[in-house]
Amino acid sequence: MASNNDGSYLGGLNTNELLFNWHPILMVAGLILCGITSLLSFRILPLEKPLKKYTHATIHTIAIICISLGLSAVFQGNNKTNKNTEGVYYANLYSLHSMLGLLAIIVYSSNYIIGTVSFLFYTVFGLSNEIKAEILPYHILLGTFALFAAAFAVETGIMELTTELYIDGLPACSYSVSSPDLNPAMHYGSLAGGCKVANGIGIMVAIAVFFTFFAIFEHPKAAKDPQQMALLVDE
Repeated sequence: MASNNDGSYLGGLNTNELLFNWHPILMVAGLILCGITSLLSFRILPLEKPLKKYTHATIHTIAIICISLGLSAVFQGNNKTNKNTEGVYYANLYSLHSMLGLLAIIVYSSNYIIGTVSFLFYTVFGLSNEIKAEILPYHILLGTFALFAAAFAVETGIMELTTELYIDGLPACSYSVSSPDLNPAMHYGSLAGGCKVANGIGIMVAIAVFFTFFAIFEHPKAAKDPQQMALLVDE
């Protein structure tokens, strides 16, 4: 979406007037790609526990770097006239997307610090196994919520971007109708290429997050668990 000069795309990448275009790439890479990879690396990779832990922490560190660079790109693009194509100043943190993104970043970063202190350098801080055991459920909960919040932020960000794309003065991510639109699928081909890419990315993010939770969620075996079976029996 960022690398094409078509009006339905963002126009390419550089570190000058197109600096903002790095923002969606780096945020998706950090919060979604690295976030999912780090979760799956700890849960499903057939590695020894210490190696899993260091892999998990390394990928999260890469995510924090991507997030930091992504934030820098958007704030510089909004606050420096030589860093956007219009040569003007833009408002920051005003939309639902920005609020959800900020929430995801705060939770993700906080959980990164908690995990680093509690499970990587716990000996430095004198944390016992009992304390680590108490912290672990909250670490998992925050990590889960951070991925959910990140997914919502990405989806709303895609929606926000697609509403700002125009070709010849007309919205690129819509089409005109002169009668009731009873078969939208017939007109989907009329959408600009960048809009189709954006919709595809949004769907792939949603599917990826779903399968990530499916992979890491501990499914109860109802057939072997008397308590689970009791829930299925009618009184």
